[in-house]
Amino acid sequence: MAKARVVFSDEQGRVLLVRLRAPATGQGWGLPGGTVEAGEETPREAAVREVAEELGLSVEPGRLLSVDWVNRPGDCPRTVHVFDGGQVRGSGLARVRLDEAELVEWRMCPPREAEDLLSTALWGQLRESLAVRTAGTGPVELVDGVPVGR
Repeated sequence: MAKARVVFSDEQGRVLLVRLRAPATGQGWGLPGGTVEAGEETPREAAVREVAEELGLSVEPGRLLSVDWVNRPGDCPRTVHVFDGGQVRGSGLARVRLDEAELVEWRMCPPREAEDLLSTALWGQLRESLAVRTAGTGPVELVDGVPVGR
């Protein structure tokens, strides 16, 4: 299985998180995105589709920031492709329309707050993706949110 996620931020460096209506575990906070439809689309195409479905935004993601191999006990193994959604300004945020069947809420939060809201692995995906974006390097290869070789 493959997933696609997108990192959006604003001019203050806050990141956009969404909360699932029916999370499998935890509080259900995460980055916008979802499952890549097998045989029908690429991870980048899934990112475009999922952001349109979940947030009502029509955006073309930027570069690939990270690829995470998620393989925790009791969970379905998958790769997660995290793309750069760039900076969203006030007018873009005003256009957000949640898919209420899937999501409960969204918020812009500083990375420190995101660390508290996200699972350890999801925080690792976000933290490392933001580092790659800032450094202009990458993409970074992760295993459960931790860079390979660390």
